[in-house]
Amino acid sequence: MLFTKRAYVLISLCNLCVLCVSVVDEIAAKTHHRHTENIEVAQRRQSHQRTSTRQAQEHYQNALQLLKKGEMQAAVTSLKKALEIDPRFYVAHLALGSVLQQLGDVDAAIVQYRQAAEIKPAAAEAHSYLGYALGIKGLLADATLELQKAISLNPELGEAHYYLGAARWFSKDVDGAIAALKVAVRLMPRHANAHYYLGLSLQKKGDSQASIAELKTAIDLAPEMAEAHHALGLSLQQEDELDEAVEAFRSAIKLKPNMLRAYNDLGLALMQKRDPDDAIAAFNEAIKLDSSNMVAQLNLGMVLIQKGDYTAAVDQYRRIIVQAPENAEAHYNLGLALKQKDELADAEVELRKAIELQPRLHEAHYILGILLLQQSKLEDATVVLKRAIEVKPDYAEAQFALGTVMQQQGNFAGAVAALRQALIQAPNAPEIHNALGNALRQTGDIESARTEFQEAARLNKIKSNQQAAMFATNTGLAKLKEGKLDEAIETFQRAVQLDPANAQAYYNLAKAFQKKGQKDAARSAEQKARELDPRIKPLP
Repeated sequence: MLFTKRAYVLISLCNLCVLCVSVVDEIAAKTHHRHTENIEVAQRRQSHQRTSTRQAQEHYQNALQLLKKGEMQAAVTSLKKALEIDPRFYVAHLALGSVLQQLGDVDAAIVQYRQAAEIKPAAAEAHSYLGYALGIKGLLADATLELQKAISLNPELGEAHYYLGAARWFSKDVDGAIAALKVAVRLMPRHANAHYYLGLSLQKKGDSQASIAELKTAIDLAPEMAEAHHALGLSLQQEDELDEAVEAFRSAIKLKPNMLRAYNDLGLALMQKRDPDDAIAAFNEAIKLDSSNMVAQLNLGMVLIQKGDYTAAVDQYRRIIVQAPENAEAHYNLGLALKQKDELADAEVELRKAIELQPRLHEAHYILGILLLQQSKLEDATVVLKRAIEVKPDYAEAQFALGTVMQQQGNFAGAVAALRQALIQAPNAPEIHNALGNALRQTGDIESARTEFQEAARLNKIKSNQQAAMFATNTGLAKLKEGKLDEAIETFQRAVQLDPANAQAYYNLAKAFQKKGQKDAARSAEQKARELDPRIKPLP
């Protein structure tokens, strides 16, 4: 039995071994089969992926070719097919976003840029494109965040600095715009738009000279950019470079004949040049483009007043009031024109209407006060002028007029107080010193009166010399233009003798010396000009 049992056990163990071997063999066979299967599946998958990638690339490349031909809608279709095959095709998302943006579908472009940024969160370009698109939609805070993210990922990405500068400009963050755009033009010195927006930002900051330099660079890079010519004209106008400003505005109009604001600003520059006829022509062109444009309509009326054609000015403002009866400025300017025509009753009606519509229009109070003074309505004039000063406490002209009214009323102490207040605001006005001298004399303060009369005489002499210097400077410029250098130099020298503080006269003298070949004299005159006015540009 023991044997039998042992034999049984042995047999059982042997059978178990055979069974194990069999199972192991079966498992090994099955494992080999599955491994072979897995390899085949992986190979098929890889082959499919390669095929898909190749097909997606083909659609993408096809889209690029379509874009070269200008077939943008077909390119959109091809890019969408590429993304259907490969939804994580990063550059296809960027390309589709760009095309959709160009087609005006900015919302759809933003979706594509967001997907690109999700696929590659560390890709600066995706955040830059997204920031730009958000800026176009007016989502400036979101745009700024994306652009700052792009710059943090790649500080040398010039486009992101440019887009950030533009976003800050439109957010009215002038200092931030200047900072970003300065980096942009350093990284991309030939980017015309970056120079343009930097010029605009510097103009807004009040740095006209730096603005002019940037805008001229923008124009050199993109001569067809009408907006840059227009902006240049505004900066030149701020610097009183009126001839160059007029030329810049005309260039803008030539490039973009429907640019209404360029016609309007051209008209204003021509008004500053005392060229009312050409200014009238410019404003009329603006009105042709938009007959409802109130700015051009009002400016046309003002230049007619400048020209002395008061009847035409009255007609112009009456037409405006028909269109816009609640326009306070139109009533005010109509009052001015009627006053010039000595139609004082009608002028008073219009000025009071302007004040009713805009109670803080200090000019209307002042002119009404002068009109009432002319009619010897002294009590009414006092009330109106005091109101002008209440609205604008530093209004020297109104203080002077109030002092004059009080003097006529016999209120000499009040006149003295008003005139002294006027001199705080306008210490170099000889007429106010003279009026104060008269008021002081009437109060019995003869010594103080004498001092004021002497100061008035001194200031009148300076004023007379300044006017003579301006005439001499204009004459010198004419001689310079004619090539009569010796006469020009003599005339400019007379101008600086008459008005030693006239920077422009010294600068023109420097130009004349330069043309004459007298370099040391030119350098000396230029240095004096720049001492008097640091904004004076260097000689070429």
